[in-house]
Amino acid sequence: MKAKLNRSVSVLGTGSYLPPRIVTNGDLERLCTNYDAEKSGGFTTWVDRVTHIHERRYIEPDQTAAVLAVEASKHALDMACVRPTELDLIIHASFTPSIAVPGDHVLVAKALGADATPSYTLTGACSGSVYGMAMAYGMLASGTMKRILVTGAETISPTLDYADPLTAIIFGDGAGAVVLGTTDDDAGGMLPPDLGFEFNVENIKQNNANLPFTSKVVTEGSNGSPTTVQKEYLRIRGGQSVLRNAVNIMARHTTAVLGYPEAGFRDPDLQEALNRVHVIPHQANGRIVDGVEKKLGIPGRVTKTIYKTGNISAASNLIALDYAVRHGNMQTVCDEDGVILDIKQIPEPLQKGDLVVLTTIGAGYLSGAIGFVNRIQ
Repeated sequence: MKAKLNRSVSVLGTGSYLPPRIVTNGDLERLCTNYDAEKSGGFTTWVDRVTHIHERRYIEPDQTAAVLAVEASKHALDMACVRPTELDLIIHASFTPSIAVPGDHVLVAKALGADATPSYTLTGACSGSVYGMAMAYGMLASGTMKRILVTGAETISPTLDYADPLTAIIFGDGAGAVVLGTTDDDAGGMLPPDLGFEFNVENIKQNNANLPFTSKVVTEGSNGSPTTVQKEYLRIRGGQSVLRNAVNIMARHTTAVLGYPEAGFRDPDLQEALNRVHVIPHQANGRIVDGVEKKLGIPGRVTKTIYKTGNISAASNLIALDYAVRHGNMQTVCDEDGVILDIKQIPEPLQKGDLVVLTTIGAGYLSGAIGFVNRIQ
C-alpha cells in the first residue's frame, strides 16, 4: 500500500440504531401505486431482483433523525469508553432534519449530555458520514481536538412518494455513529481521505430540503388566510448509467485512498493492497454493492447490509461499519428467479489490525473514501 497511515488518529468506537418497525416488500406492495406488473412481473420478485432489498425500517411517529442519532451515539461512545463531556466536537450528517434552526446537531448534543460541545450539521446526503469522518480526521490530525463524534442519521420514509415505486422501494430509516480520536500507540491509524465532486444536481433531488420533515409549513397568504406549503417528495434518477457511475466512482476512491489514484485494476501492487482490505461501500442498491465487489476483485471482502436496511443515505456507511465490527457480514440465499429466500449472517467480525475502507457516492455527486486500521476487538 502506497498511502501512509497516520498512526496518531484512530476509530475508537462504532454504533448504530434501527427503528423497530420492519417494512417488507409485501408491505410496500400494498402501499405503492403505478407499478406495472404486466411489464415487470410480481412486485416482491421485482424488488428483490433490482435492489436486493428484502426489508427496511421505518420510524415511529415520535422518532426523528436526532432521536435515532442519539441512540446510535450511545453505543459508539460506550464502545470507545468516551463520556459525552469528553467530546471536542459533534458532526451530525443528515439531510432529513426535524428542525431547520438551530439544527438537529444541538438536539443530539443536548440529549447526550454534551451541552457545551461544539456541533454542526453536515448536509451531504449519502456521502455525509464519510465527509464527516474526513472533517474529523483533519481536526484530529492537526492536534486541534482529541475526541470527535460523527453521526449519520436519516428519516427518509416521510419523504417517499408511493406513486413512484422505483424510489419508494429503495430507502429506509436509521442511524449510525463513530467516535474518532487521537492515540499514542500503533494499534490503529487512519488514511487521509480522498474526496470528490461531479456536478449532477438532478440525480437525487429534494426541493425545500431545509424544511422540517415532520410537518407541513403554514404561512399567511396575501389575503390573510393560511396557506399550506407542502414539502416535496424525494426524487431519484435510475438506470444502468447511474449504476455504473456509482460503481466506478466508489471503486476509484477506494484505490485512491490506498495510494493508487491512477493504477489499473490489474496492477499487481494494487491487487496486493486490495487483497488485504475490507471495503464498506455506501449501501445504495444491492446491485451497486455487488458491482463494487466485482470491480475491485475482492469477493467476500465487501460488507453488505442493504438486504435488511435499504438505503439509509448518510447513515448507510456507519450502520454497515458497526455491523462489520460487531457481527460480520450478510449473505442472501435466492431462488432461480432472484427472490431472496433467506438472509444469513456471516459471523466474521472485523479483527484487530484489519485495514478498512469506507467509500461512498451521493447526491450532487459528492463522493469519497476514508480508511483506517481497526483497533477494536
